[in-house]
Order: sequence, then structure tokens, then C-alpha cells
Amino acid sequence: MRIFFDTEFTALRDDAELISIGLVDETARHTFYAEVLGVDASRCSPFCRASVLPILEGGSAALPLGKLRETLRIWLFTVGPATLVCDSSRDMVQLLRLFPDGLPGGCSVSVLGFVGNMRRRLLNLRRRLHRRHGLRVHHALDDAKVNRIALV
Repeated sequence: MRIFFDTEFTALRDDAELISIGLVDETARHTFYAEVLGVDASRCSPFCRASVLPILEGGSAALPLGKLRETLRIWLFTVGPATLVCDSSRDMVQLLRLFPDGLPGGCSVSVLGFVGNMRRRLLNLRRRLHRRHGLRVHHALDDAKVNRIALV
């Protein structure tokens, strides 16, 4: 099974920190969304402060990093063996940082290649999939859902 995921992070830097992660399986029956509690806005790029931070959900979605890691590991175990698919190597880096000892058993990660990324970009030209499905741009779960829509 494929699980599409997306992350939001503080900036386009090598030392960027995770802000949020969203995952949706290819059937759209199973979703996961969480935010890192207490992200330091001063570490965020101007783009991130303007486009990502305002649409964070907070509340029960905001977890300390350790709890987020534990909750995601349990969710992945429950959903079962999967290939975790993202559209950017930056997303993969953030996911692998969550699991420094390796991904949960039965999971692997795959970054879309040129053809997959072009298909996704063409189908979502001018954010048409976001608009058609009422999804927010730069929200980790909504962006993961757009990737699923474009690629399933």
C-alpha cells in the first residue's frame, strides 16, 4: 500500500525543523495529521510565517516532538506495511529525522520521480485540485491529499 505524506518545516535550509506532517493512504480511509508543539516562529522563514503558521490547527493536533514520533509510529504500525510517498526530498529528510533509528517495520520511503512530479504539477496547475476539493495550500495533510488525488 502507498501512503502519501507531506511536511511543513521552518525554512528551506539544511537545519530546517519540522512544523507539521500529514499522511493519507491511497484509499483515503486513513489519515494522520500532527504539528510540533512550540515551534519557534523566529526560526521560520518569512514565507513560513506568512503561509504555514496561520493555518496550523493547534489543539489536539499539536504534540511534543517525542509524542508526535510515538503517535506516528503507532499509526503506521496500525495501517500496516506501506511505501511512504512524497514529492520532495526535503519531506523525506523530515520524515527520516522523526525516526533516527529507522522507519517502523514494513515501511519504506519513496520520493516522486520526474514523471510523477510532472503529473502532479500539471493536474494541480494553479492549485486547481486544492480549490476543487476545498483543501488548503501549505497544510501538510491537505497537500498530502492533493498528491493522493493526483497520483492514484
